[in-house]
Amino acid sequence: MEVDQQNAENEKERQELKQAYGRLFKTDDGKTVLKDLESFCGFLKTSTNVDFNPYYVMFAEGKRRVFLRIHSMINKENKNA
Repeated sequence: MEVDQQNAENEKERQELKQAYGRLFKTDDGKTVLKDLESFCGFLKTSTNVDFNPYYVMFAEGKRRVFLRIHSMINKENKNA
């Protein structure tokens, strides 16, 4: 029973977090910040570079992953609305 209760609490926290992302990025300021992050994080760019530097690729993918997380949370929130 304790595991079921913990799972229910975790799911509630996840839903609240998704809703918070949605509320934040639905505002005019949130939309402006999201557009800036999309550009800064290289969401629509390839992560490779001319020299094929693996460290650069890992760094670029890390930035891109942050935006993907935000984008995913916003889309999940919108689907549940």
